[in-house]
Amino acid sequence: MSDHSEQADKIAKSKIPPSMKRYFWRIGIFMTAYMVILIWGLSLKNSVSPPEGVFIYGLAILTALPMCGVFWTVFRLLVEMEDEYQRFLVAKQIMLATAITLCAATIWQFLNVYDLMTEGPQWFGVIWLVTFGIAGGIVRWRA
Repeated sequence: MSDHSEQADKIAKSKIPPSMKRYFWRIGIFMTAYMVILIWGLSLKNSVSPPEGVFIYGLAILTALPMCGVFWTVFRLLVEMEDEYQRFLVAKQIMLATAITLCAATIWQFLNVYDLMTEGPQWFGVIWLVTFGIAGGIVRWRA
């Protein structure tokens, strides 16, 4: 019976394309780095003597870099995917996520212009990632 389960494991593993395996590794690395840097940076910012000057600017940029790596990873997936139909679906997913995020940013901008809201979403990278996940289901449901 263990031979059967080993064979099933091999078949399941072989069905994941190499491009997706690289994607999952890259996403995992960048998101882990993002969470570690974000938690560290926010704890420094909220400490008794928060950093000031150039250091805080560097910290802000350092926190953003792993998120930029996530975006690079998503677009790198498009380059590396072997299956043209799957590449097409991911391209649609990226476009839908981008459209939803840009709509949210635009609505917030005009609420701000008309002095109806002074503060709004600040986590557009994270918002894009959430909509990217939701868009994946929508695109594949409609495929």
